[in-house]
Amino acid sequence: MSLPQTTEGYILGTDEGEALWFNGGLGLLKASAQQTEGRLAAIEFRVPQGFASPLHVHRGDDELFIVLSGDIRFQLGESVFEGATGSFVYGPRNVAHSFHVDSAEARILLVFGPAGTEGLFREGGKPAPSLTLPPVGEQFVDREVLTRIANAHGQDFVGPPLEPKA
Repeated sequence: MSLPQTTEGYILGTDEGEALWFNGGLGLLKASAQQTEGRLAAIEFRVPQGFASPLHVHRGDDELFIVLSGDIRFQLGESVFEGATGSFVYGPRNVAHSFHVDSAEARILLVFGPAGTEGLFREGGKPAPSLTLPPVGEQFVDREVLTRIANAHGQDFVGPPLEPKA
């Protein structure tokens, strides 16, 4: 499904949005610059255990994380904490952050303001033909390629993802 092309507001259901496979997860792009006049972008990820982001910094946008289901550990600056369903994290620009999915699966909503980061998921991912996780052979983007894509969208990788829980 493509996103509605309106700036007058819209409503999407649970399984609606632009479906993308990205680094082993299913993303549902809920809002992009085109819908919000550049104000914000939002993407829901449905991901398996072990899904993680490298420690990274956004140069031009802030990021909000809302855990919809599952257990996800977050690193924000030097602090690491356990996030469960309902947890909220605000990652301001220029503050390094990362996360790691510890439960068997999780759903997380990422919101970026202003919009633009959705381009990273579109460019680094691919359209998902179904609302499933990608098959094993299509799961991951080469790290060097992903680093270039992230840089082009205002992000710098500054460290590895959080390690799995011991």
